[in-house]
Amino acid sequence: MSGPLDGIRIVEMCVAVTGPLAVSLLVDQGAEAIKVEEPGFGDQ
Repeated sequence: MSGPLDGIRIVEMCVAVTGPLAVSLLVDQGAEAIKVEEPGFGDQ
């Protein structure tokens, strides 16, 4: 999907719900997201 953020990469290291929500809005605009999580933990 192309958009105004096409070609932009975002490294997401959030654990709260608001972080992934914000990143999903950026992905909807064409950005690529890379999520980094601590082993054994995910979104809280």
